[in-house]
Amino acid sequence: ISEYVPQVRTWFYYMHVLAVIMFNKPAFKNVVVTGTVLAEDGSKMSKSKGNFPNPHLIFDKYGADALRFYLMSSPLMRAEDLNFSEKGVQEVYRKVVALLYNIYQFYEMYCSDNKIFNKPAKKSILDQWILSVTNKTIRDVTNALDEYDTIKACSAIVSCIEDLSLWYVRRSRERFSSDEKKDAMPTLAYALMTLAKLIAPISPF
Repeated sequence: ISEYVPQVRTWFYYMHVLAVIMFNKPAFKNVVVTGTVLAEDGSKMSKSKGNFPNPHLIFDKYGADALRFYLMSSPLMRAEDLNFSEKGVQEVYRKVVALLYNIYQFYEMYCSDNKIFNKPAKKSILDQWILSVTNKTIRDVTNALDEYDTIKACSAIVSCIEDLSLWYVRRSRERFSSDEKKDAMPTLAYALMTLAKLIAPISPF
């Protein structure tokens, strides 16, 4: 279950008390407590003040995934207050959503049949390295989500996307147009497929 921090003394408390009285067991197995989303200047969001961006415009400009990732990677998920910033959502869109999509477009550009899901090759040191990074990310994200720590999970995902784009793809460009393509493509496909699965609980769309 999940609710924001003031509910610790109300809804959470009532659920717990009633479950113990009626069933002699806890009402829930796990709980995520979030902080309060405030306006950018730290004041309480208010319709009368209009001190918050239109959520529909945020969705139109950056998509729901960017907003979800921004919130899930913020101190809000550790029961701390968050001064909402559209620039923060824009930064997530640029570093996560757009960058991941650019890598996918690069893959499509060089993939002739769009079905390169063979076992990744391990001949090149670049392939070995990105496979190691990807598998470490699987471990880190899994451990973090098992602990309901979305901040750590998001951090690991961002790091993997940056490594894939700024290091692997950039340094493998010549390989994708050479005989090494048969090794590089399955490796990139594996990394992209893995990232899609890992990011799904945070940004499913």
